[in-house]
Amino acid sequence: MNILDIEDQFAICADRPSSLIIDGGKRLMPTLSIMIPTYRRPDMLAQAIRSVLAQASDIDFEIVVVDNDHSMSEQVDKLIRQFADDRLRLFRNSENLGMFGNWNRCIELARSEWISILNDDDLLHPDFVAEMFSVLKKDPSISLLYCRSIFMDARGSLNQQLKNRIKQGLKNIKNTWFLPQLSRIPISHVYMDAPSSALGLIFKRSHAMQIGGYKASAFPSSDYVFFTMYFLNFGASRLNKTLAYYRIHENETANPATGEGFIAKNIQLRRALEKHVDVPPSLLRQYAQFYALVTIKQYKNFWNIDLDLPRLRREHGLSKLPATPFFHLSRLVLRLCFLFSRKK
Repeated sequence: MNILDIEDQFAICADRPSSLIIDGGKRLMPTLSIMIPTYRRPDMLAQAIRSVLAQASDIDFEIVVVDNDHSMSEQVDKLIRQFADDRLRLFRNSENLGMFGNWNRCIELARSEWISILNDDDLLHPDFVAEMFSVLKKDPSISLLYCRSIFMDARGSLNQQLKNRIKQGLKNIKNTWFLPQLSRIPISHVYMDAPSSALGLIFKRSHAMQIGGYKASAFPSSDYVFFTMYFLNFGASRLNKTLAYYRIHENETANPATGEGFIAKNIQLRRALEKHVDVPPSLLRQYAQFYALVTIKQYKNFWNIDLDLPRLRREHGLSKLPATPFFHLSRLVLRLCFLFSRKK
């Protein structure tokens, strides 16, 4: 089965209900539902909620926490009650639905047509809602809008190493002076770069339901697959501002098995995208190989974890050529092909 085929993921957990534990109750039809799936991280959850409550916006939004675990229910219940905010609601699943099963439950429980999913270990900039809805109000044709995000450590601090500060400074210059403030995402961007995750994303609930939600079978790349399916059916736009923060800490992503699954699913995703682009498949597959090799190298640099490169080469037919120089060469060739295909 094609990884981009639409399947009803909501039906999988339909027999495992969620109970409403705490209900602020005063915002029955909010403009935005900020959904926070959580699992055994009450301290980080508290910081995520504070980042939402700190939004400098007059947009009416609800904050819905969906707890996927019973072992820390007392801590989570106490935490939500301490905020004493009528925008907060808390649901608890009758049993663990899995990461992306819980994300789908978030979509189901949202009362607004506009949804943003915020993981319990991530944060939003105080201007996230205001900036994003400023764009959405001006252009009603946009169905999905996402912003840029930046990495932080587990304590919520930016990486202040000189090397990373220089890299971030160069990125800021590029983003400010060479990229448009708002852009429609072309298919070339989705294919050549990693599709967006859930962080910093606002999308329509009805459209998410139409494409079946997040695919559990696409783990650990279900968020990338969801974004790609949504893009193919409804399009996507990007706001060129950093309004969300992704925190780096020990979690499922740091598991070698997750990293190797990530490589496999992203190769599969690019193969499925071949029929949607007007570029020779041989060039696409060569690029996908080098992209995978560079990702393996980045996984080591980022998480300090060695993936089983020989096995990954065997299983996916990855090239034995040096990854970085040939990746950049194939990227240049592929970019030219995309430019030419759009002019035909």
